[in-house]
Amino acid sequence: MKAVILAAGYGKRMGGDTPKPLVELYGLPLVEHKIRKLDGYEIIVVYHDERIKDHIQKRFPRIKLVYNPYPEKENGYSLYCVKDLIEEGESFILLMADHYYDEGFYKDISSVNQTTVYVSAKCYQEDEATKVKVQGDKVTKIGKGIDDYDYFDTGFFVCSYETIVYAERAVSQREKVKLSDIMQLLADDGRLSYKVMDKFWIDIDTKEDLKKAEEFIKRSLIKPTDGIISRSLNRKISTRITPILLRYDFITPNRITVFVSLLGFLTSVLFYFKYYLLAGIMTQIVSIIDGCDGEVARIKNLSSRFGAAFDSVLDRYVDIFIISAIFLSVEKDILLSLSFILALTGSVLVSYVSHLSGLRPYLATRDIRLFLVMVFGILFSLSENMIYAFFAVIAVITHVSVIFTLLRLRS
Repeated sequence: MKAVILAAGYGKRMGGDTPKPLVELYGLPLVEHKIRKLDGYEIIVVYHDERIKDHIQKRFPRIKLVYNPYPEKENGYSLYCVKDLIEEGESFILLMADHYYDEGFYKDISSVNQTTVYVSAKCYQEDEATKVKVQGDKVTKIGKGIDDYDYFDTGFFVCSYETIVYAERAVSQREKVKLSDIMQLLADDGRLSYKVMDKFWIDIDTKEDLKKAEEFIKRSLIKPTDGIISRSLNRKISTRITPILLRYDFITPNRITVFVSLLGFLTSVLFYFKYYLLAGIMTQIVSIIDGCDGEVARIKNLSSRFGAAFDSVLDRYVDIFIISAIFLSVEKDILLSLSFILALTGSVLVSYVSHLSGLRPYLATRDIRLFLVMVFGILFSLSENMIYAFFAVIAVITHVSVIFTLLRLRS
């Protein structure tokens, strides 16, 4: 299926000289958020500003670009410009470059016999939004000047080929053609369906809209499996680092994983040579940056089974090296050796059992374990005897978590 992105508007309300599709949202230009979510589709971008063309050709050379010489003729004319690229009988996705859509919009898209507009009961700019009136499974009215309406038009459509036919009709009848004009012609003939979405979306016209979208993105990066330290501390920092990383294509999720792991191995060396205070602080830095690879993968749509497995395996290596380095840094006795074995096996088993069961270990998620390494690392610098307490605490919380996870699974 093809996907058409309309990016030829002026976007004057945003201010500044940058074309609105290139305005940065959380480290990426607005238009890129859609391009990356549409990976696998044949993408067509309708543009007017040459800077948009230059940017897309540089970053995404396989995308087809269509020039709109008359952006003043409204976004309906932009759709008309792609008429030679849509074949009869084809369905295609149609969306706006200056909107942000939650990834839920891009799921379960299939070919349609009738054009479908994605609508929502929620909108952040009700006065400016295009309204939609429905009856049964059809749209009866669509436009900004509707007083009696049921939903808001999100600017996301799955179109049948006949949408192009109606666009040609509209362009032949009037000088300026809005997309809603074309959709109203379809609605008048009973040819416009709708799909209600409860996912986040926003038409970004102002800097305030940009902030709302950015806050949503930050919240969406918090995973249900995140522990209390990750939610209350780590994500608040990592989600500020990630937008910087997103600007550079050479920074990939797997490269971040390798970098973080190397920091983790360096931390274990610091523990071995008894630089406890520095090693403790480094451990928390590792814990924070460890979230960036997943965040970059999600925003750039680069998640993979290999990446997830690669990250998990290297995490286990780092955990083992750090705990082992702490043990090797001091003189051993039977009590310390036993508590070390329990702490080490517990740290590995808690992740393994969580993976097998699909249940989150409440007491001993990795963010909590690494936070405890930091706290005790600071205490080690005051008294090496605290190492006994450290191994005891890690052993208890990990093995208790394993037992409780198994009990939850049994019930």
